[in-house]
Formats: sequence, structure tokens, C-alpha cells
Amino acid sequence: MMHGEMLMTGSGPAMMPQSVPAGKPETEVVETRFGKVTIYRKNPIIFPNGLLGLPDKSEFCLTGFPTEKMARFKLLQSLEDSGLSFITLPLDTQNPIFEAGDLEQAAKDLDIPNEQFTILLIVSVHRENGGVKLSVNARAPIFVNAAKRTATQYVFASNKYSIRHMITL
Repeated sequence: MMHGEMLMTGSGPAMMPQSVPAGKPETEVVETRFGKVTIYRKNPIIFPNGLLGLPDKSEFCLTGFPTEKMARFKLLQSLEDSGLSFITLPLDTQNPIFEAGDLEQAAKDLDIPNEQFTILLIVSVHRENGGVKLSVNARAPIFVNAAKRTATQYVFASNKYSIRHMITL
């Protein structure tokens, strides 16, 4: 099982208990620009420094993408603003985009044990020539510490990884 799946359900021995804000249901269905999704408030993923360009948004959850065609992707949904969500691509630590040594160094920089991190890539949709193409930001992946349920968007210093790394469905 990928760490991303554990994060989505909030189960597993490494998960820290979180409380649901007063007056908020543990789960709810919200309408996003991608369709209706169920969000889980019980075990949020906390971005202590926010995301790049969004320093004031710190609580998110991962949920399934509302269309079957995009099942391998997850929606990173803000728990503070129902209109804010990102398509993400969860990756195993062994993947064709990143060199293992670079991931290990990033995890070390972020003080995340190698066996406890998950990688999420933010996906961009490009409508070109009547078709749709997808890219991921490989220069600034999100590292999630599965045990602490915290996340950081890590920017690689070198230009080895592209901001617009094209992928296929």
C-alpha cells in the first residue's frame, strides 16, 4: 500500500489522532470545480508553512478524484476553503521521475525518515490544439510525513527537474 492511501483514509498505526473543529462534521461532501468529493476532517494534513504562494492555507485532506478516468490522481482539498483544491499525483519513492538520492536528501533536509514520506506532485492541465495534456511540477514536489501528517512543498535547488514535466494518462 502506498503511503498516500494511508493518508487518505487516516488509518494505520502511525497516524496521530486529530480533533474535528467544533461544529464541523468529521466527513462531508463538497462541490469542487472537479465535481463532488467527500472530505475527511478527522486527520488533516498540515502544511506548517502553507503551500508556495498560499502561506495562509495550512489544512488539507487527500480524497479520491471524482471521475473514474482520473482514478490514479488524488485531490488535495483545502479544509479552510472549499474552493481551493489541487489535482495531485501520488508517487512511490521508487519512480521514473526522481533519482533516489535526491529524494533521500530532500527527506533528510525536511527531517522525515525515509520510510515515512510520501511524494505528491501538483498536476497542471493544459488545453492545447483541441486536446488536453497534463504536466506535473517535478521541481517542487510535496513531501508528506505520514507519521506526523505534516507536509512541505520542497523546491529542488537545481534545474534537473522541470516545473512542467509532461505525463500521460
